[in-house]
Amino acid sequence: MPCYDVLIGAKTLEGGARLAERVGTVPAKRIPDLLSQSVNNGTMDKERLTNLTILYGAMSEKSFPEDYFIDWGSDEAFSLAGRGPGECGAGVMDVIKLDIDEAKDAVKTAPSSDESVYKAIIATARALLYTVGLEPKKDREIFTAFAEHLIVPGWVKPQTQQLLDDALDWKMGDRNSINDLLPQAEELVERVEELFLSLDAGLKFNAQPFTQQTDIQATEIQSHVVDLRGVKCPMNFVKAKLELEKLEIGDILEILLDDGEPVRNAPDSFAQQGQDVLDIKKIDDYYCVKVKKKK
Repeated sequence: MPCYDVLIGAKTLEGGARLAERVGTVPAKRIPDLLSQSVNNGTMDKERLTNLTILYGAMSEKSFPEDYFIDWGSDEAFSLAGRGPGECGAGVMDVIKLDIDEAKDAVKTAPSSDESVYKAIIATARALLYTVGLEPKKDREIFTAFAEHLIVPGWVKPQTQQLLDDALDWKMGDRNSINDLLPQAEELVERVEELFLSLDAGLKFNAQPFTQQTDIQATEIQSHVVDLRGVKCPMNFVKAKLELEKLEIGDILEILLDDGEPVRNAPDSFAQQGQDVLDIKKIDDYYCVKVKKKK
């Protein structure tokens, strides 16, 4: 049934501005009567409007007339289908579009520079993370989250991981230039925009994933667990590092660590050594840290 929220009490006076307060929800078909009865001598009485909102907003009736389920100006029953995301969802879409526009502007910079290419890659990697409720601030965290939520599920090509690695190497001073990565950056921007345009009201992609490549990649990744609860710093990191060295490139080590110094220090130490810290998750009174071996 189409309904409207009734809000009262907004002020726009300088120094005294305030938001309106919601007093109730009224079926669309009752709005004309509500408004006509709320106005007295050309002005709207706040107390009367509040009381009428409560009266007309009563939803305790067992049944409503059939026309209550048809919005004004329509001949069909009201439906949310095809209306896109709600207000908060629309705000997410605006934020994503800002990142994509920033990336598109960066790849169009002439002549291109290492800085503009990196700006395009980081903005593109950050854009769609809002759809999974993530807002990482550090570049490494952005790339790690992008890999987990976009590369591994196959929404972008698996080769994108190398693009991210090369970009981060340049940022860390381990690569002289990334200007040659401009074509790959442009391709990534196009793909992320395609995914963005395919989002439905539930912020789910309707585009086709690169399933074949992703399935192959997923079968190659192995996960291992090492329990280091009760092991103090720095020995917990040493033991975890030794376990990671036994693994193949791309494998994941799950490290169980105590709260406090262990979970604060070990992930940072792995990140400083160039490994990918994929996730830090609290489980009861300890943490599980997932580290992907890069080298």
